[in-house]
Amino acid sequence: MEGLTPCVSFPPTHPSTQATDPDVGVNGQVRYRLVNHADLFRVNSNGTIYTAVPLDREVRGQYDLIVEAEDGAVEDPRRTTLTLSVTVLDVDDNSPVFSQPSYTVNLPENSPKNTVILQLTAKDSDLDSNVTFRIRTPEARQLFAVNPVTGELSVLQTLDFETLAATDHTFVVEALNSGGSMPPGLATVTVKITDMNDYSPVFSQVLYRGMVAPNAVKGTVVTTVHAEDLDPPGTPASRVRYRLDLDEDPYSGSIFDVNEVTGSVITRVNLNEEPNLVFSLIIVAYDDGEPVKVNKTLVVITVLQPSVIPVFTQEEYRYTSS
Repeated sequence: MEGLTPCVSFPPTHPSTQATDPDVGVNGQVRYRLVNHADLFRVNSNGTIYTAVPLDREVRGQYDLIVEAEDGAVEDPRRTTLTLSVTVLDVDDNSPVFSQPSYTVNLPENSPKNTVILQLTAKDSDLDSNVTFRIRTPEARQLFAVNPVTGELSVLQTLDFETLAATDHTFVVEALNSGGSMPPGLATVTVKITDMNDYSPVFSQVLYRGMVAPNAVKGTVVTTVHAEDLDPPGTPASRVRYRLDLDEDPYSGSIFDVNEVTGSVITRVNLNEEPNLVFSLIIVAYDDGEPVKVNKTLVVITVLQPSVIPVFTQEEYRYTSS
């Protein structure tokens, strides 16, 4: 049996290894020795074999011992051997071991109830072990469950990133050998609830208007669009950027542009246009969420008559406050 203390003999039900010699006197005396595995086993003068060190079945489960018996003749002693098969019996001396000490998994918010998010695995080196799983941390059992047989970890309810008190949940899981006496194996699980893109950007107006001089230089700001996203601030899903929809009006897109960050609509080139000409731009607001969500607005730009363009009467004004 594995784990036997050194110098403990085999159970009484196992016969001693004995040899007889019909000779009388010294020639009839029998001595024993082990030909192999002498570092693990011992044999005494009456043929009893015992362990020299504790045995571990998980290291080796069977040994074939060659036992030699020799008579006491001074000259030309007679010898014989036999092979004794020793099977190391198993005892529960190992705890289950998880495939890794810690697990980290991302769980998208709004995942359906009972969604399997992680497969736990653990092994026990003992024979006939029956490993079962459970969540050790009580608070985690309110949100998650583990199948005791398969080790599948699932979510018990639909979780909303925006309403959770915490988006990272760390807890301990156990692997037990049911019917065994060893402590359970432990592992740490961290579930990170990830934000999904719940909202599209929304423009502050459905229509923007702007006016520009017929000879405006490149980079002139005509108007500014603005959109907001209600996803949690600081998350990629809340970050709004802008671009032109060139498929709607390629010509207008060759004359005007929109700043990706500020939403400022500017002239792409130096203008040389006829007064009263009207340009229509479709501007797209999009976020960095997953999946990307978009919204559109219309910008109408009118080229002014030179006579109606406001002009300052002087280049510099001064004001003194008393």
